Amino acid sequence: MRSKKSSTIWSWTSKPAAKKLFSTSRMLHLYVSAALFSLLIFFCVTGITLNHIDWLSSGEELSTSLTLPAIQTPLEELSQLNTATLNQLLTETLGLEKAKEINIDFELGEVTADYSLPAGYAFATWYIYQGRVEVEYQKGSVFAIMNDLHKGRHTGEHWGWLIDISAVFMLLFSLTGLIILFQQLKRRGTGLWLLMWGTATPVLIYLIWVPRIHL
Repeated sequence: MRSKKSSTIWSWTSKPAAKKLFSTSRMLHLYVSAALFSLLIFFCVTGITLNHIDWLSSGEELSTSLTLPAIQTPLEELSQLNTATLNQLLTETLGLEKAKEINIDFELGEVTADYSLPAGYAFATWYIYQGRVEVEYQKGSVFAIMNDLHKGRHTGEHWGWLIDISAVFMLLFSLTGLIILFQQLKRRGTGLWLLMWGTATPVLIYLIWVPRIHL
């Protein structure tokens, strides 16, 4: 039998405003969980693979070459060279965009462009006077790419927004689940104890077993 004190503490759950909150939370919890289902599975799987990098292959290193019209630019005018032609070529043929670094070697007549990719890289060298572009690149395995997507590493602005937005909705999913728990008379006590244990356990594991520096 419930104590009078316990009944008083949870009396707010029977009020109309609380019932409206519970109803809204159930609706949000249902639809947000449906929208996030695939992403939750993705982050769960990649959370495991990130913890076991040795299970995965590092991918393969490859190279390819492209042709451009040779540019007969005098050496002293190379400083005025517009690298947009190289960017456009690599974007159209390989899908490479926004090099993190582009350098011009005035003496050799070369332009190099360095690209960061999930689980790999691409490095393009444009031999201006020969009209040739050589691209060295690494393509990671499927799981290696998924791991970098999990971390948002070299994934671009749009994937970064996806991570941020999905994190907000995962927070909403968790909070609405907690609110729904408050309505469950028979389960909220056990659920709140599990909430406290679930919060304390990773903190204790970190404090006791995770290596860290003490200064």
